[in-house]
Amino acid sequence: MHGMTPESAGERDQMLRELAYWRQEYNDLGASLARMQEAQSRSAREALRKGMVAELISAAYRIASEDVAAEAIGAPILATITNKFFDRGAFLQESPAGSGHFVVEHALGLPAGTKFTLEATPGFLYTASNRVIDAHAQTLTGVIGMPFLLWAYDSGSGRALLLGNQKESNIHRPFEPRDEELVGSALTVYVDIRLRKLAEATLRQAKAAAEEVNDVRARFLAILSHELRTPLNAVIGFSELLLQTGQRAPTPPQQEEYARQILDAGRSMLSLVKDILDFSAFNNAKPRLRLDWVPVGQLLHTAVRAFAAETAQRAINIVLTPPDPNLQLPIDYDRFRQILANLIGNAIKFTPSGGKIEIFCLDGGTTTSIVVRDTGIGMRPEDIPRALEPFVQLENMRRHSIPGTGLGLPIAKQLIESHGGTLIIESAYGHGTTITIVLPNTPPEHLAENFGS
Repeated sequence: MHGMTPESAGERDQMLRELAYWRQEYNDLGASLARMQEAQSRSAREALRKGMVAELISAAYRIASEDVAAEAIGAPILATITNKFFDRGAFLQESPAGSGHFVVEHALGLPAGTKFTLEATPGFLYTASNRVIDAHAQTLTGVIGMPFLLWAYDSGSGRALLLGNQKESNIHRPFEPRDEELVGSALTVYVDIRLRKLAEATLRQAKAAAEEVNDVRARFLAILSHELRTPLNAVIGFSELLLQTGQRAPTPPQQEEYARQILDAGRSMLSLVKDILDFSAFNNAKPRLRLDWVPVGQLLHTAVRAFAAETAQRAINIVLTPPDPNLQLPIDYDRFRQILANLIGNAIKFTPSGGKIEIFCLDGGTTTSIVVRDTGIGMRPEDIPRALEPFVQLENMRRHSIPGTGLGLPIAKQLIESHGGTLIIESAYGHGTTITIVLPNTPPEHLAENFGS
């Protein structure tokens, strides 16, 4: 410059050098501060991640130790994941697997049951302000109603986790690829605990089934021993009387009576064994039926006549209303005689002396109903399902000291259903029981090949 002395020029250069130095120092300090802020932000982010994982693991242990159904664990786990970290969240199920069709199972902040489809399901997805939103992200942001989201998908279980925030500031910084571990771990915890709860439920069911089998076995053995002991004692007792000699030898009339008692006891044991074998065979395989057109009137008359002596002895009035003489049904004659024998026998067994049993038919158009109605001791409505279980004797039956294995109704029900029919029981305690057999008037499709064979 003109007029500047050498001394002033030197001072100016010195000031410029110092200014450049401090400018560099300022820039370095700013860069260092930015790096420190970045590190602090990343540390805060990592702390959030670790805090979320720690809470998730704690909640997982708590839920795993509680008696919670597999279908109910989604809500508490989702609440743990979203608490303080996310605005909304949802567990989703893909159905069928690999289809890309998802439905919201559990959700916080959006309705459950929401459905949507992804053309190709990503294993991990995130959105941020500096990231272009693709078609998948656009679908998911529409579902969760938030612009910033995390998504994880487990192809093995067909389940997914969707988390969302309204603002990036809520999470201190944008979502990033490293969040895959966080959201993936959360989904894995949910899937693992759910599988564990399903396994526990299966074990409980198996345990309950095993206990039920043990109860049935114990009940069966108790009833069997009781039902066999009575006729066996009769066989042994009367046989010993028949073998007596000398002055204690039985007279001819006594011999005849003892022989009759032994015969009755033997028939009783044979009937018991037959019921047990029938029930066991029906449980292992469906009975093979030989269907034919059977006159219903003849069948009912034969069934009633078989009980004529017993009803006369007990003064029970059994009334058969003859059906239409032309009425025929496609049934297995022998098996249906067994059904009627069980139902009529039960009615006689539970009807006191002087009671009445009615048997009649009802025309239902495409079906025919055979009704057996008695004035016996009856059952409470809540006891009817139990009466159809094998080896069950209801409390009111035990009080009346009525013998039996409890197999009559279960066997009859199985045989009726094998015919394509239905067994209906109506009863009131102290007012009798009405049992209705509803049968199709034409051979069922699944039995057509056995018709007339």
